[in-house]
Amino acid sequence: MKKLSIITLLLAAVLMMGCDKDSSQELTKKADSLIETAHKQRDYNLMLQLADSLEKEGGLSTAKAYYWRGYASDRLNQKRMAEFFWNGSLDAASNSTNEEDIEIYAKTASHLANLLSVRGDYENALNIAVPVANRLEKLQCDTISDYINLLIYIGCCQAGLGQGGESTTDGFDRAYKKHLDNIEKNHTDESYKNAIAGLINIAYICNYTKNYREALNWIAKFGELLGEYEQRPNTDGDYVDKQVARFAIYKAIALDGLGMKEEATKVYDEYLETDYSKTPEGKLNANEYLTKVNRWEEAADNYSSLDIMLARNKAYSLEDIRDLLVKKYQANLKAGRRDSAAMVSLQISDALDKAFAQAKQIDEQEQSTIVKIAGEMTANNEKVERMKIYGLLGILGLAILVFLCILLYRRIALQRLRKQYKNLEESCRLVEEDTADKERTATEHRITQAIQQKMVPEALPQYKGLGLYATMTPSAGICGDLYDCMIREDKLIFCIGNPVAEDTHSSVMAGMVWALFRSAAMHEETPQNIVTDINNALTKNGEIDMGVTLFVGVLDLKTGMLNYCNAGHGTALLLNEEVNLLPVGENPPLGVQVNWDFVEQEVEMVKGSLLFLYTSGLALATNGKQKQYGEKMVHGAALQAMKMNASPKPFIENVQQTIDKFIDGTPQTRDMTMLVIKRL
Repeated sequence: MKKLSIITLLLAAVLMMGCDKDSSQELTKKADSLIETAHKQRDYNLMLQLADSLEKEGGLSTAKAYYWRGYASDRLNQKRMAEFFWNGSLDAASNSTNEEDIEIYAKTASHLANLLSVRGDYENALNIAVPVANRLEKLQCDTISDYINLLIYIGCCQAGLGQGGESTTDGFDRAYKKHLDNIEKNHTDESYKNAIAGLINIAYICNYTKNYREALNWIAKFGELLGEYEQRPNTDGDYVDKQVARFAIYKAIALDGLGMKEEATKVYDEYLETDYSKTPEGKLNANEYLTKVNRWEEAADNYSSLDIMLARNKAYSLEDIRDLLVKKYQANLKAGRRDSAAMVSLQISDALDKAFAQAKQIDEQEQSTIVKIAGEMTANNEKVERMKIYGLLGILGLAILVFLCILLYRRIALQRLRKQYKNLEESCRLVEEDTADKERTATEHRITQAIQQKMVPEALPQYKGLGLYATMTPSAGICGDLYDCMIREDKLIFCIGNPVAEDTHSSVMAGMVWALFRSAAMHEETPQNIVTDINNALTKNGEIDMGVTLFVGVLDLKTGMLNYCNAGHGTALLLNEEVNLLPVGENPPLGVQVNWDFVEQEVEMVKGSLLFLYTSGLALATNGKQKQYGEKMVHGAALQAMKMNASPKPFIENVQQTIDKFIDGTPQTRDMTMLVIKRL
């Protein structure tokens, strides 16, 4: 009877698990259906709302929810939001082996690489596309259309950066072969259209990079594939007509680029026979060829359709002005239509005011939304981390209980087996030695912490046009980082450093360096002299085995000129639109060379630029898998933080959040200190 009841309970549990699984699958299917309906209706605001609610209900995974948020934002022309959400989707799916997450991972990378390449940001597009393509190959998912698109985007970006060559051509060939394999395998309209879209991208980038002979090769393949598709039953006539027109215009551009003017003209005449060429969009596409061959009159006539094409929009975007209105002005001017050109210039002026105002409003809205979402993500991550900690504490409590039971058993066993008495004594001795070592280590830690607390400035100086912020996170081991700032005669004098070794002696030496800096900075004018004075004081009685690294700078707050001397310290970053590494020089750490001639360097800090200084603890930060964070990831975190918020305090907080996420609570053996200086 007892066995029967146990079997009954087990069967009930299995049935409940099956019901939960069915319920979860039904919820996922319902969520996909709702999203797809909003997608077909092109209701992108509804899509955003659905992504939020369905993720909370569990119908959408985090990766899929972020993908659809990015897709909707992209269609709403909120490109910054789209990039933010798609990066979030990649992060969420980067370690997943779930089939659905891998599909979303590939789709997201394809969309994001396309967004960045259209913007002309080829380098970041490659940074996204290449690792994802490599991972899809390892997962044997290299037959899906999004992987094939990634191969094409990689080749286009390489060509756009001037890195075209055998690797680019090989990537295009591989993508084309995989498209043909998909057509052979599936033989659907979608497989044909995906292949045609890929060939369009390849032909366009070849023409754009003036590789006209290669362009003709791909245009010929484009024509062959389009001819095959046209023979299929029930094909879309408008789609075929549009692709025939594209084929003709790309071919005309390539022929003209090779000096085959007459052939190009004939092909362009074939373009004019298509229905697409008579549409506003088709007329604008024709101008790619007309402006190349200086047929300005026809180009100016075609641009008259621009107002019709954009009439549905109440205001021109900055991209419309750059890509369309400015070209319309140039065509009218070169066609000799000065009155029309003047009218277009007035239109551009009026459109710019509205576009800048609109762009500013969109940027503010997107920034506010990103900050809000980032805060929610941080809160969710903290909640997850708390749950992990609670779980670990529970496991630890259970382990302690088991350990206590084992100790009790051992005690009883040892009492019965007196022969093991000597082994017990030896164990006790080892425990005592271990306790003494721990007490000594704790005492050294308290001493170095006390020294370090004396070195931390109570408050950073204030100055109009200057932003300052610094943080110091002590390690679980010996502390020794230092930093300081002071303003004298409209000049900011600052330093940051850390001892080379991790022992109490080095920490005390760091305290001496800080005190010597305070003294030297009161009367010396240049970083070179300050560093030299400190080094002379340290090496008065000879060289030291392990010294202290120190970066000393003097920033002229009126001119923005920064003079600095780097005594063996790590990289310093000067950030604006990109990461610039300040030259390190060949100066040794302080105290290891007597009478050393320290070299001083100079750089200009323009207004809006930000100087980011940090100690070695950031790059040496280690997670639970014993993997170090590294300089490259520090630079990446700094650039990302700069894009999110360039003010000193939020900048450091964003960098710290990135590092905290990486180390995941793992105790660190080195302090982490950051100092940010911004010229406003």
